[in-house]
Amino acid sequence: MNLCQKGLRIIEQLSDDKLATLLSLALFLKTGKESVQPMLASQAYQDWLSAENDIYDELFAD
Repeated sequence: MNLCQKGLRIIEQLSDDKLATLLSLALFLKTGKESVQPMLASQAYQDWLSAENDIYDELFAD
C-alpha cells in the first residue's frame, strides 16, 4: 500500500473537527512557508497546551 492510500484510509476515519484541522495543516504545508506562527495559533496546538492535557502537565511540571 502506498503512502497516498494509507493517508486516505486515515482521513476517512477522522471526525469533522479533526478533518478540519488536517485540512488547515495541509493548506499551510502547500503554501511552502517556513513560518510556524499559523501552527502556534492552531486549535490542535492550543489543545495540547491546555490545562486539561495531562501529558503536558506531567512533562513540564516542576
